[in-house]
This record gives sequence, structure tokens and C-alpha cells, in this order.
Amino acid sequence: MKKILVLCLLALVAAAPAHAQTKLFQATPMIKAATENNFEDMRSLLLKGSSANTTDANGKTALMYAANAGNADMVQLLLENKGNPNQPDKNGNAPLFWAAGQSDPAIVDLLLKAGAKIDYENRQGLTPLMEAARAGNLEVVQRLIKAGAQVNRLDFTGRSALAWAQDGRNPRVTSAIRQAGGE
Repeated sequence: MKKILVLCLLALVAAAPAHAQTKLFQATPMIKAATENNFEDMRSLLLKGSSANTTDANGKTALMYAANAGNADMVQLLLENKGNPNQPDKNGNAPLFWAAGQSDPAIVDLLLKAGAKIDYENRQGLTPLMEAARAGNLEVVQRLIKAGAQVNRLDFTGRSALAWAQDGRNPRVTSAIRQAGGE
């Protein structure tokens, strides 16, 4: 009888971390609203005092999710509610980096207007211009260059935005970076 009781207790203790782990990785309401592009829920949460800079387990903010999803209205709402355009995630990617990988230049404009650092580099030394070049986002590349992005900056592997554009095999992006003095 005593053995059965001990085995039951061990089974309960072994099960506890799995349940705790599930709770740990559940998205906060702010992150959930951002990932689901639920503008009304986001607005309600902000009105109730939730921070626009709430992060998930990877350090990604609601602003990053909105920028990555191409939701300009959500980005604007978060910026108006003190969303930090320069807060990096655990990989060092700031919201402008996430926006640069998408093809919506309006979000890039919103972030730059809010004070996003144009040449903010992540942990690999990649900048938003390099990410836009890699993704082949011509309009975003042009906006970043016009805003003053350094076209000849190198990442930690020695690659420039031009090298990333060439890897992406987008001749229009490659040409735009060359015209801006990229080597």
C-alpha cells in the first residue's frame, strides 16, 4: 500500500512541470491580440493600462508582431501608446528589422517617424537595410536608403546589403543599392 502511495505521489510531481511549462509559454493577451491582428482587443487592453511593450518568452513585443504582420493600424496604435520602436527581442531584432522583412513601406515610415534607429544591428550584425535587401523588398530598401541607412555597413560575417541583395537574386534591389553607393 505504501509503495502505491509513493508511486502516485511521484506521478503527480512528474506531471507538475509539464503543466507549468504550458502556462509559461501561453501568450499574454497583448501578444495574442497582436498576433491575431485584433485591433479592438488591443485598444481595449491599452485603455485598461496594459503596456505596449509587453513581451513574449522570446522578448518580442506586440509592436514587433504587428510590424511583422504588416498591420499599419496596429503599429500606429501601439506607437501612440508608448510602444518602443527600438526595443530589441532576445536576438537583437528591433521592430524596424521585423518591418523591413515585409513589403509594407508605410510601417517602415511609421517606425522611422517614431524614432526607430535606422542602422540598429541585431546580434549577427544585420541591419534593417540588410534584411530588406535579403527579402527583396525594393520599396523598403529605397525608403531606408532615403532615410539615411548606411549601404556599405557590414554584418559580422563581412556581408553588406549588396551581398544580401545578390543572394536574394533581385536585380532591382541590387541596382538600387548600387545606385546608392553600395559595394
